[in-house]
Amino acid sequence: QGCLVLREGLQQEDLLLLRGLISTLIEEHAQKLYRAGKLSTLYETESFERRLAMVNEEAKSTSRLLDLTPRLNSPELFNFVRHPVILDCISSLLGSEVAWTGSFVTRPKLPQNAAATFPWHQDSQYYGEPTQHLHVVSVWIPLVDVDERNGCLYVLPGSHRWGLLKGKRGADNLMITTEAVDKRAKPIALSMRQGDVLFFSNLIFHTSNPNTTDQVRWSVDLRYVSPIALAPSEHQKQGYSSLCKHYGVAPITVRSRSKQNVA
Repeated sequence: QGCLVLREGLQQEDLLLLRGLISTLIEEHAQKLYRAGKLSTLYETESFERRLAMVNEEAKSTSRLLDLTPRLNSPELFNFVRHPVILDCISSLLGSEVAWTGSFVTRPKLPQNAAATFPWHQDSQYYGEPTQHLHVVSVWIPLVDVDERNGCLYVLPGSHRWGLLKGKRGADNLMITTEAVDKRAKPIALSMRQGDVLFFSNLIFHTSNPNTTDQVRWSVDLRYVSPIALAPSEHQKQGYSSLCKHYGVAPITVRSRSKQNVA
């Protein structure tokens, strides 16, 4: 089907590190706005799900605190990238040799914000056309329970078999597929709870709708691929080159039968 939901794959303690790092980013964001006179309070007593929404609402800020990658000097966060549950699942899809693309992105979907809608797209539309010849697995991890009200992901099952379709950048720099792909297959809403993990192909079509609740829908995502040394064809080598250009770093081996290959 192009995607797989692993129910209760992670424990709450596995998610505490991520929630803690994100809380640190929110604190820094709030302190900066408070010092600039844009906040009357730091909203320190607000919940993890509410604080960024409250801060941004008063300060009229649109910050989405997207990227945790600069925090990867934390051994704990790199250990999460190599979490055995995640890598066991990735190995069942990619094989015994696994590389991480270097991307670790936070995705806060803010309440009542139409700009937080992602149109139907394939990830390879962002990575570059040559990456259609690679098997890149995205791992999407919600840090709160997600459903159709707060912006869970929707997928078109089986759409990874359609090949890479044409897309174009919209005014907000989001990729828009030129074909009405949701007419080809029935969209499926992926409701998930904390601890569930979603794995999906770089070619499956997916989207998310606005968050209609009053809380932030927090998630993180990271991506894996076979190491570049395993690329047997010229098409795949071009795909790796495009993927490296997109992320600004060569994929980092995180699991291998040869220990000397592992970062």
